[in-house]
Amino acid sequence: MTGVRFCAIFFFSGILCSLKAQEINLKANRMKGEKRRGENYQILRGNVMFEQSGSVVYCDEAEYNTAKEELNGRGNVRINSSEGVTITGSSLFYSGKTKNARVDGNVVLLDKGMTLTTPWISYQTDSRIGYYGSGGRIVDGDQVLTSRSGTYNPNNRMLYFRHNVNITHPDYTVATDTLQYSSQNGTAWFFNYTEIKLGENTILCNYGTYNTRTGESHFTRNAAILSKENIIRADTLDFDRNSGIGRAKGRLWVKDTSQNIIIFGQKGYYNKNKKYTLVEGKPLARKYEKNGDSLMLKADTFIYHDDSILKKRFLLAYSHVELWRLDFSGNADSMSYVAEDSLFRLFGKPVLWNANSRLNADTMRIWLKNSRISLMQMRGKSFVATKENQSNFSQISGDNMDNRFDADNKLRSVSVQGKGQSIYFIREQDSAISSANKVQYNNMLIALDSGKVSDIRFYGQPEGNIYPIEQLPGDKQKLPGFTWDEENRPKSEQFKAPFTVPELPKRRIENTENGKSTKVRKK
Repeated sequence: MTGVRFCAIFFFSGILCSLKAQEINLKANRMKGEKRRGENYQILRGNVMFEQSGSVVYCDEAEYNTAKEELNGRGNVRINSSEGVTITGSSLFYSGKTKNARVDGNVVLLDKGMTLTTPWISYQTDSRIGYYGSGGRIVDGDQVLTSRSGTYNPNNRMLYFRHNVNITHPDYTVATDTLQYSSQNGTAWFFNYTEIKLGENTILCNYGTYNTRTGESHFTRNAAILSKENIIRADTLDFDRNSGIGRAKGRLWVKDTSQNIIIFGQKGYYNKNKKYTLVEGKPLARKYEKNGDSLMLKADTFIYHDDSILKKRFLLAYSHVELWRLDFSGNADSMSYVAEDSLFRLFGKPVLWNANSRLNADTMRIWLKNSRISLMQMRGKSFVATKENQSNFSQISGDNMDNRFDADNKLRSVSVQGKGQSIYFIREQDSAISSANKVQYNNMLIALDSGKVSDIRFYGQPEGNIYPIEQLPGDKQKLPGFTWDEENRPKSEQFKAPFTVPELPKRRIENTENGKSTKVRKK
């Protein structure tokens, strides 16, 4: 809306204001006096003209009631102002007592390339406030504004448009029901449901401001920014059209519609050009899977970035990360997720719980396949503990491990590379634990069945001892680094949505060519 000369929309600033309290000096080809029903009239025919303080009014014929101070003009009405504004219409009425002037009949206002067309225009000469009420269409360069009614107050240089207000421009489209505009600083105010389309972005709000010159905007009351793949909603949204940077506060909600990722928060930053979104304020994220499962995340900060060079989307979580799925849960210092690779990376001594197993390491990488865990790589001080019964835990420690999972997302095998040690329990055919084996090795592969150790293979020469379960020394039951802090295991109830997201109103911007106004749904 940059550069729109709303202040020139009407002739109100001086065209007829000179009529106020001034005697009209009329000219015409033919003039005569006439008395009708006891009142005196001046009848004018042919090239009627009168001039008042730089404004010249023309018409084909006119009648002036000297007692009532009323003038009726008809035919080829034209008003030229000293400011260069021209108004044409079919008829003119002016009342010196009420200080009201009105031009009717296919009214056209021209001002330096700007054109207003409307059925009629009314102007109050004492207050200098003008109004049209039967629909108006304003064309200014590439911009077209239509509304059912409009008012201009030159005293504060403020314009008001009401009912089916639509603005179309190659760079943006606006649809609202009420628009207030300051011709002094270029700011527009919206007071009910408003829809602004900026390229691939659409902004929805129920209250807000937009500076047509600087491109800065402030939207509230169920505000939202809709892009091709994202929806951003918040109590308050600030957006800069030129930089493409937006900021959000209060009940922030972000959705990636293509990846089914939703993020809740209280504060956010958005860069349209870099396709970068940051969310803070105890944020919570949900990744919905095709099979109906969902991954839920909590952290101090979320960053969602669409890398156009790599053609990949990244979800990054920083500080106090917690995650939960139906099949596993855990925590870490930070995390990254690549949607296209279905790959999670966990950093800062992450801990994961899977069924009756606890896994921790310096870093982890997790691949999903068909929404299920396929492979988990653990690097640096890796440790796996599996609960056998209330008092016994099978344990595996080593530098690096590769863990694979079955179709039910239960741990199927653990491959240890490099030096490691383990404690595993041997069961009889009745599944009762009979003995424990504590062993050290260089490389090892352990197979599990329903979370229980079923087979072990060593590569190289292992060293160890087998103890009958009743003779297992207390100091041999735990490997260095063993922890079983199940009370810290994240639970689903910790990931409830912090607020209910209001329903988006239906988008209603339509084609507004030929002055056809769009009905805007109020919300």
